[in-house]
Amino acid sequence: MKSVVMLVNEFPPIPTGGAERQAERLALYLKNSGWRVWVITRRLAGLPARENYLGLEIIRPLTIGAGKIKTITFILGTLLELWKLRSQYKILHAHLAYGPAFAAIIAAQFLGKRVIVKLGNSGEFGDVQGSTRTLRGRIRLAVLRQWTDMFIALDDSIYSEMLSVGINSARIRRISNGIDVKSFMPSQPRNESKNKLGLTHKTVLVFIGRLSAQKSLPTLLEALKIALSNHPSLHLLLIGSGPDRQALQEQAQRLGIENHVQFLGNQADVRPYLNAADLFVLPSKSEGISNALLEAMSAGLACIVTTVGGNFDILDQGRCGVLLPPGDVSAWSQALAEMGNDPKKRQLLGEAAQKHVLSHFDFSAVGALYQDLYAELSAT
Repeated sequence: MKSVVMLVNEFPPIPTGGAERQAERLALYLKNSGWRVWVITRRLAGLPARENYLGLEIIRPLTIGAGKIKTITFILGTLLELWKLRSQYKILHAHLAYGPAFAAIIAAQFLGKRVIVKLGNSGEFGDVQGSTRTLRGRIRLAVLRQWTDMFIALDDSIYSEMLSVGINSARIRRISNGIDVKSFMPSQPRNESKNKLGLTHKTVLVFIGRLSAQKSLPTLLEALKIALSNHPSLHLLLIGSGPDRQALQEQAQRLGIENHVQFLGNQADVRPYLNAADLFVLPSKSEGISNALLEAMSAGLACIVTTVGGNFDILDQGRCGVLLPPGDVSAWSQALAEMGNDPKKRQLLGEAAQKHVLSHFDFSAVGALYQDLYAELSAT
């Protein structure tokens, strides 16, 4: 039976970020394609050491302490689990260049396995730049560079950063994030979805992601304040949690727009909000291939995003969405007002976005690329 072990810091059923959601999607795609999939992830309070999750075999090694001690014990526990399973897999697939990736490459050296490391972001919040800022990160990056069989680059920015730190281009494979497009297609008319959420007669903007500095949400709130003077029915839904939530709530109050902004926290299912939205917004300073953007495009939404990471390619160089500079309040306020007042343009961009994501990012294509890569590495 075809088999693979995935290693990732966090994994459902707990709330996760974009890289972890992609790990889940890939794992489930592989399982449904006849693969046996183990997932090794960190153990959090209340979670069992082992469980079956939607047909995936989840393993959570015991960890103790905090900080570096916790990371070290996680790596040691992971190595033990990989040794126990050593006869049942050939491929180790680590998501992000952190502790799980370090464990994977050590195990691969001792157990004769092949290892893939997928990086998630470029820029100041990305895997490469984040690693180069600390001695521990630079050591980890050097070891990864030496022993990883294949790196996954989501976009040109990540690819360029890999080259800049000495990773051989022959060991970099370009594979985008993927999505089950059809599962996000609207199930009912937008007006009905708005009515159910109490958003009737509003022009709904939706953001989905972590409320953190990377997402540059203060820019969005300032732009919304200005845009409301031209389009007073604008209403922003912020879906997600993070360290900046309180500061953002206070900013909305200072700007006097608190009645136009809803903080909804993490949502197990974002589709009702996408169905009710008129626009998707992503003002990030850095991104890889945004899951939230792919989901919004799949739902047929017009999208306004920044020209960072993979956004340029995802929106087909601006042919199926609006690309703006990060941190430019003036450009963002103008775009919010113009798109808010132009339902026809929103419809055309949304239709183009849905068509583009279906043809380029559906998991039926992305998953097949990973299966081919696993087969290639297993044969060598």
